[in-house]
Amino acid sequence: MSDVNYISHLNGVLRKFADDENITSSHRSLYLAFFELWNQKHFPKNIMLNSKQVMALAKIRSRTTYHKLLRDLTNWGYLKYHPSTSPQMGSLVEMFRFDTPPDQKMDRTYPISEQAPVQKLVSFNKHKSKHIINSFINTCPENEQEVITYFKAKNRSSLEAKKFYNFYESIGWKLNGKNPITNWQACAKNWMLKADEIKKDEKFNTPSQKRNNLHTSRNKNYGEPL
Repeated sequence: MSDVNYISHLNGVLRKFADDENITSSHRSLYLAFFELWNQKHFPKNIMLNSKQVMALAKIRSRTTYHKLLRDLTNWGYLKYHPSTSPQMGSLVEMFRFDTPPDQKMDRTYPISEQAPVQKLVSFNKHKSKHIINSFINTCPENEQEVITYFKAKNRSSLEAKKFYNFYESIGWKLNGKNPITNWQACAKNWMLKADEIKKDEKFNTPSQKRNNLHTSRNKNYGEPL
């Protein structure tokens, strides 16, 4: 049995969804929940599932809706459902494969046991994934010293550089916790600008030490008229 090509399979089933007028967003959500669990189990021929877990992943609250969508996906050739007769055991689902070679039509579906070899696609996918990973690494500093050197070139302190590095290292070099940083030097410049703004605001909001009541000295003789 050949390995499932994650990207090719996902692209294939999404293309089939686009051409299938019966598919709704709920069908897509349920299928992707199955796909996520299938991926976690390293793409076996059959996966044993807990309906509550699948419903939680698919954001489906009604068990009636869940079974209707599952029946649709089965009838339309996206998977094969084997219900369990024992309450102690989960039901089995056989996922059909869509990571077909480019020269095959995308409307052909078949179980894993009949899948043609896709080693060339896997090799291509590994090369593509390696390129993506390397691109991401190049957008982040190699280590803390690289950041310190950059900050010193901008006449900034090592302490500020360490704060910047530790902060973004702790959140995986992402903006707002979601999007990967594509240029850490630009992010560092924004950090510096923000730090300057904070210092400027603090200086502006700090009361003058020379100011006192009525602009008089603290030794004023209040027996004298103002």
